[in-house]
Amino acid sequence: MNELFGNRIQPACRHCESAYPTESEGFRHCYKKGIVKEDFSCRSFRYDPLSRVPRRPLELERLEAEDFSL
Repeated sequence: MNELFGNRIQPACRHCESAYPTESEGFRHCYKKGIVKEDFSCRSFRYDPLSRVPRRPLELERLEAEDFSL
């Protein structure tokens, strides 16, 4: 796996360098297996960090100056 985003990425076609999106949502076209679901993975899985869509950062609440006074 790749250390850029951690070692806990589960193998799935949505993160594989051998698969690309199809017109049907939820499916990928794999060079090895053909049309497969995004959750599918095979032995030829190779992680592609550029295909990963990162989660949105959490919004922090706005703090005022009086929140920091005693």
